[in-house]
Parts: sequence; structure tokens; C-alpha cells
Amino acid sequence: MLFRKPAYSVLELHWLLPFIVVCVSLVACSNISTTQLHTLTLAHGSLKLAWMIDWYKREVLFHVKNTFASGHYQTFAIGFSARGQLTRTDLCVFSLSHGLYQQVHDSYTSRDFGRLFVDTLQNCDVMRMNENSIAFRRKFDTCDPQDVPFHAGTMYVVWWRSTELLDLSHNWTELPIVSEQNYGVIPVQLLRADSIGIPEHPNERKHLDVRLQHVVVPRGETTYWCKIQRLEPWLLAAKHHVVQFEPLVDGHKVSLVHHMEVFQCTMDVHVDIPAYDGNCKDMPEEGRLCSKVMALWAMGAGTFTYPPEAGLPIGGPEFNPYIRLEVHFNNPHLEAGRIDSSGMRLTLVSKLRHHDAAIMELGLEYTDKMVIPPGQVAFPLTGYCIAECTGIALPPSGFEVFGSQLHTHLRGVRVLTRHFRGARELPTLSQDDFFSHHYQEIRQLRYKPRVLPGDALVTTCYYDTRGYETTTLGGFSISDEMCVNYIHYYPATKLELCKSSISEKSLVNYFAYMREVENQTSVVPGGARSNNYKSIHWTQTRAEELMDVYLTEPLSMQCNRSDGSRFDGFVWEDAPITQVKFPKPTSSSGYNQEIRTTAKTLCSQPTMNWFKPLMEGRCDRFGECIYAESKLKE
Repeated sequence: MLFRKPAYSVLELHWLLPFIVVCVSLVACSNISTTQLHTLTLAHGSLKLAWMIDWYKREVLFHVKNTFASGHYQTFAIGFSARGQLTRTDLCVFSLSHGLYQQVHDSYTSRDFGRLFVDTLQNCDVMRMNENSIAFRRKFDTCDPQDVPFHAGTMYVVWWRSTELLDLSHNWTELPIVSEQNYGVIPVQLLRADSIGIPEHPNERKHLDVRLQHVVVPRGETTYWCKIQRLEPWLLAAKHHVVQFEPLVDGHKVSLVHHMEVFQCTMDVHVDIPAYDGNCKDMPEEGRLCSKVMALWAMGAGTFTYPPEAGLPIGGPEFNPYIRLEVHFNNPHLEAGRIDSSGMRLTLVSKLRHHDAAIMELGLEYTDKMVIPPGQVAFPLTGYCIAECTGIALPPSGFEVFGSQLHTHLRGVRVLTRHFRGARELPTLSQDDFFSHHYQEIRQLRYKPRVLPGDALVTTCYYDTRGYETTTLGGFSISDEMCVNYIHYYPATKLELCKSSISEKSLVNYFAYMREVENQTSVVPGGARSNNYKSIHWTQTRAEELMDVYLTEPLSMQCNRSDGSRFDGFVWEDAPITQVKFPKPTSSSGYNQEIRTTAKTLCSQPTMNWFKPLMEGRCDRFGECIYAESKLKE
């Protein structure tokens, strides 16, 4: 697991000083501050990657420490992969022999990861290279079809090193065989917002650990474990702000913890809640009212730090003294006897910041009303926070979003939240076109949108169900699916949850249509939704019909406070859907012209190879081939 510190001392950065000196000496780096410095451990704490982002020049400057291990290795390669695959990986290959022979090749691997080819266009710009480190830079987008464009979503750093000196004189070679210790694939958000430090002195900070105590994890595949605890007296005496939270995950080689949440109990301060430590499904009703999200973590995430102007309120004489920890255990191999004490650590300050921050849930309800048919490459499910909800629930000034955590289970491959004001679409609130359920970090937003009353927020998740033979249901289990965006914002409002699903009436009509028109006789009117969905014989036509139903039919809308009650002032069942365009690439000449225009916008001299897959309708405009033909047969 990766943990990134938000700020760095001079002592911590001693290994980066040569890199910083090189950067400062270059015009391209002259406007870069140390808040744009990011680090990543590649292997065993000794091989480290650091990078700085020059947004004006649209390039990234990299420094890798201990690459050749003082001459022990002769070849070091580092590069990028779209989804972590090793085939067709974009690499910069550096060669060093006795400190004298220095070469760099912009290269890419074959589809079987057996050969290495030298790229026709060379885009690895070396700044410095010796027996211990490498400094180089690369443009966000080189307009080279063999290079992976840099973006703000999930990317994968691929690296390896060898004692062999590769012969690339013929522009290709066999890839060397390397040990497990000498290669790696690590997910990362490369183009990320500047790091954030905590301005308060360490002596002014306090820590609150909310964690399990030696819980025996049940043998079931999915368990939600809840613990209710009372806050300490010092925290109840005065209001504090949470300025940072981080996971405390037990150090097993393979953790069973999928995600964790800390909830505030929002009842009256005098309401006592029974202590509880057990399966959430058996929790007393009072504990279920502890539902206001305070902190959360999912696989791949690290520490989250609040901006200096805001903090999450906790404690004080008007704060109910109880909080609830919820841990989702995923135990696919049904292991017995595993002991776990995972939880969250909250960093608090007593001197309050300017704004109270809060967390809001966007997306889909956790329900089997929404499903994904099998055999789909990128089936979209969309959850709406409609204009009528924000119009009723938000103050006139709205709120500013500074962080976002996108969340699905195993089949999610792409997630985005779009922002609408009337008929006008504003810049996307958050987006990851290469989403991975293994890497669900909370991301600071470089662009911080303001959401006003009457705005609509539309969250869409795309799912890949190729290889699955049964329908994937919405729900809580890891084998079910979710579509959520937890947004962090200020100032806090009473709107806790703004999510949707298809309306009950629309779903009844859909099942009636499948039985009477599509002759799906196993569908039972009034029967269990999950059974009806699973009984359908799915073809690609039927899958696309279901997609159209989800994109056009009215909603069952959850416009809720933290206690689960809906806001008054609107009829939330059969609510009108927000009209959103979901364009599908086609091979029509009109779309080809649009792709040419897009290519010219991104690259001043696009080649035919750059946008050939797009023109053939095999990819979306982000370069992801998510609209390929399904394997389903009619």
C-alpha cells in the first residue's frame, strides 16, 4: 500500500536535491514550486520516483533514485501502461556501462511482452544521468501513437532493470529475463493537484484512532462489521476540526479490508446509543441512525488532507458523543481465523478553520433495481443528483468541491461526474477514464467547482462484464456493483445523499414488456427484481434496450439528510430525469470529421495512426476502446 506525505522537510528531500538543482536551472522549471513535488516508492524503499508537473509547458519532469545501483545494473527502463498490462507498454530505456556508455531509447514492448522495439519518434528527454540516478522529462501528449498520453486519471508506472546491456542497434531486441525484485507495475495519479500540508504546528494536533480490536473475520465472502464507540471527554468539551485522516490497515500480506467508513451519530446530544461490536446486519436500530459520513477509505487510497481553509467538525457540547466505524471485509477464499484490527486515524486541531467541511454521496442507490447484463464491454449506469434536489437543499451560495473519491466494485472501468447548470454543461467535476477498483484514492481537485442551487450532478460508471455468464446486480456484496462519488466540499450543508435509481413504475413496465413482447416467460410480474433480471436471456439488442430504459425513464430520487429523511417540497418518486447526452462513436463521416477536429485540438500535427482506431469506431475520444463489439450472440 502506498502512503504519500502532503509536505516534505529538507531532510526528507536530501535524495532529491540534485534533481531540484537541475530543475531550478532550467527555464521550463523556473515556475515550479515544491508543492508540485510528488514521490512514489518503486521497490523496497531504495528505488524511488519523484516528479514535478509543469502545467504551463505541459510536461512532467522525472527523477529516479538508485536506478543502476552504483553500476550493478546496466539497463533501467521506466514507462507507462494504460491499464497495468505489460503488452504494448511505453518505456524509456536507459543504458549505462562503467559510467561511460550512456544511451536512452524511447521504446515500446510487443503484444506478447517478449520483444522491445525502438520508437520512430524519440520523446524521452534526458536531463541528467549517472550510476545512481536519472532525471528526464516528457510532454503530457507527444502525439505519438506508441506513447501513452499523460492524464489526470489512473495510470500505471512500469519499471524493470537488468544486468545485461541491451543491443538496440537493429531497433529491436528480445526483452531480458528479470527477477521479481527487478520489475514492478504500480498505479498512480500522475497529473495530480499540488500537495497540501497542515499549517498547524505538530504540538497543536491531536489524534483520534477509530479501529477494531482483534476481530475474527467471518468466513463469508462479504461482511460489514460495525463498531460503535463513545468519544473521549476532552473531545466533547469543545468543537474541533478534522484536518486529515488516514487508514490503519493491519499489515497482512493480503488484506481482507475492501473499504472503511466512519459515521457521525446525528441524534440529539442526550440520546445514548448502545455499545456494539459485531456484524452490521445485527446492529441495534439506534446504531443505524449513525449515518453521516466523516471519513472513508477504499483499496489503494492513502492519507487525505483538508485544504487549510476547511476542516470537518467533530466534538463539542452539541455533538452526540457516539461515532460508528464500518469495515467491509472481502473474504473470497472463505479464510477462517483471520484477526483484524483495522480502522482510521483522524488528525484534529482545536483552533477552528474558516469553513466546516462535509462529505456528500452522489451516484446510484445500493439496490438491485439497476443491473449490468453479461458480456458487456462498457455498460453505463448513471445516478442523478437532479436540479430539483439541489434547488431545495442548498443555500444560495452553494458549495465548493475540493476532493472526490470514485467508487465501484470489481467490474467498474470508467467513472465520471458531470456538472450541469440548466441546459449548459460545465467542466466535469471528476473523472477517471482508466478507473481501477484496486486504486480508489481520494483525490484533491485541481479545478474546484462551485455547485449552486438548481445545478445537476450526473455520475456515470461503465462496467466490463466480459467473461461473466450471469447478470450483475446492484448491491453491497463485492460480487454486486456500486456507482458512487464521495465528494468533499465546504461549507457544510444538510444534504448528505443525492442519489437515484430507476422508478418502481418504470421497472414494472419494463418487466411486463420483457414478458409480453420479448416472450421472456420466466419473468414474473410482481416477482423479485433480482430473479426477473437473472431469468432474461440476454442478447446485445436486449442489453442496449435496457441501457435506453435506464437513460430515459423517470427516477426514484434520494434527496436525503444525514438521518435518512428526504427533503420536503418535491415528489421524489417518478422524478424527471436530467437530460444528458451519451454519444456513442460510430464510423459515420460526421463522426470522423469530429475526431479529426479533436485530434488537431490535442496534437498540432496528428498522424493517421494517431486517430485511426477512433475513426473506425473502436474507441471513444479518450482513446479507450470501450465500445468494441460485444461477444454476445443474437
